[in-house]
Amino acid sequence: KVCPSGAMHKRDDGFVVVNEEVCIGCRYCHMACPYGAPQYNAAKGHMTKCDGCYDRVAEGKKPICVESCPLRALDFGPIDELRKKHGELAAVAPLPRAHFTKPNIVIKP
Repeated sequence: KVCPSGAMHKRDDGFVVVNEEVCIGCRYCHMACPYGAPQYNAAKGHMTKCDGCYDRVAEGKKPICVESCPLRALDFGPIDELRKKHGELAAVAPLPRAHFTKPNIVIKP
């Protein structure tokens, strides 16, 4: 919501992505993000961040980080299914308070 160019936006499928061709590199998104996810790429002159492998997800695959995690500590899917499988916990230190960020995440203790 703070991006003046609209480059950083939430897609209809829930992924927050940056359109690198529209980004002006103002870094407002970095200042506003409680997770510090957007990072400025000086070589490219714009912000970058994980895109959740939305192209893979659209093909029915899981994000690369989930598939390649050697300890199988990561999972991906509809939040209701993940909550049923792993529980409701969505906040642990040092993450920002869940009531503020309303994350679509489940943390298995």
